[in-house]
Amino acid sequence: MSTPIHLPVVRVTVLEDRALVERGGEVTLSAGPQRVRVEGLSPLAVDRSLQAQLSGGTVAQARLSRSWKAKPREGEWERKTETGRRVKALEEESRHAQAEVLRLQARLELVNAAREDVLRSISESVGAGRAKPESWKEQVETVRQETTTTEEALRQARRRVETLRQRLDEAREVLDRSEEPEADLRTTAELEVHHSTGGTATLRVKYLVPCAVWRPAYRATLAKAESSESVTLECEAVVWQRTEEEWRDVELLFSTSRPTLGASPPRLMEDRLRLRDKSEQEKHVVEVSIREEELQTAGEGGARQSEELPGLDDGGEAVTLRASHRMTLPSDGEPHRVPLFQFTAPATSELLGTPEHSPLVHRVARFDNRGPCVLLAGPVDLVRTSGYVGRARLEFTGLGERVKLGFGSEDTLRVGRHADSWQDTQRLTGRRTHTHQVKLFLSNSGSHTERLVIEERMPVSEVESVEVRLLEEQTKPAPALVSDDGIVRFELTAPPRSQQELGLAYTVSSSARVAGL
Repeated sequence: MSTPIHLPVVRVTVLEDRALVERGGEVTLSAGPQRVRVEGLSPLAVDRSLQAQLSGGTVAQARLSRSWKAKPREGEWERKTETGRRVKALEEESRHAQAEVLRLQARLELVNAAREDVLRSISESVGAGRAKPESWKEQVETVRQETTTTEEALRQARRRVETLRQRLDEAREVLDRSEEPEADLRTTAELEVHHSTGGTATLRVKYLVPCAVWRPAYRATLAKAESSESVTLECEAVVWQRTEEEWRDVELLFSTSRPTLGASPPRLMEDRLRLRDKSEQEKHVVEVSIREEELQTAGEGGARQSEELPGLDDGGEAVTLRASHRMTLPSDGEPHRVPLFQFTAPATSELLGTPEHSPLVHRVARFDNRGPCVLLAGPVDLVRTSGYVGRARLEFTGLGERVKLGFGSEDTLRVGRHADSWQDTQRLTGRRTHTHQVKLFLSNSGSHTERLVIEERMPVSEVESVEVRLLEEQTKPAPALVSDDGIVRFELTAPPRSQQELGLAYTVSSSARVAGL
């Protein structure tokens, strides 16, 4: 005979699309082999994932069993269906009809008493020698009509009560036949354990359940002091769970590992290479092309964005995060935010404009990841001293790497952009030169002087046959930096209520052998 016990949930490890639930507690066992039945498990528990551990003893076998048990009906359950609501309405109507019968019976008794009073008054008047035949006739006729009306109404009311009773009995019979008691699926873990001495032992049961998911979320607050700036980054885990069991006061862990992700070696296919001589045209032509390329670097929000369904981006290495305190999560399918960690790091901010993408100028802050672990990719709420300014996406950032976040735009600054290009070809050599000219128009409508940075870009050549050159005499003001990736950086000062014009010019020249530009 198995002993039923109940073990509370003590720890839950939430994975990308499931959760590992651990129940544990002390149980009292007798010496020798015996069966133990752990009740209250989630009906969604995966059978093959069940694990059991017993301190001071061994677990010979563990399996899950499920059974249906009638669930006690909740109050007013009849109103949940159309038949139940019809029974409820007939019961209410029957009560009103019975009350009407009682009212008419009382009225009929009152009318009969009035008739007896009229007859007694007539007999007393006759004995006294006072004759009022007209008055007596009117009184007797009034009493007779009232008696007839009340008796007819009472008969109709009783007939209506009987009709409602029959309809109510039929409706109740239909309700009893159609509304079966709601059944509840009970899941238990049946264990065959062996304890050598008996007594109190610690039993732990682990199993996987689906319908649980988590994603990281952040809140970044930019604070500015007199001579320094800092960013406070708060990391939270947003958890959804509908596992049909409540996680009450449990230790929560959040992992990015994918234990069920299948892996298989790549299929080998034939890839034959053949050598051939170049044609005369290929010997005299260099094929090139212009392409857009995103910088694939970690930190500063430059990690690659996946085009698949939203998931956990952990940079390829599994990460486990722990909640800062115990939590209670109900099985309601609603999002619940669980605090993980927070840190404050010194930051440097600047006003940055990228007119090729937007005419707005944004406040951009850069700071180091000084948290206890890497920062997973996720949404981040942006907060400044003025309050909430928007939402952005934080890309995967390693420990100690640089983080770049934009904290909203400045309403007083705008940058307009106008681009133009033309081509020249030399008659003798056939060399082609593409000249690109970009004009930027900066305006500051505020009452304060602002220092800002404007970034533009120019192409970078990867072949010797194509040369890219910055025209310094037509680029005004002189850029502060031109990176190896072609990012041209202008550092400017915008006086209050002012307008400025900037110029960027560069050439892309190629020989006559180059094709594709």
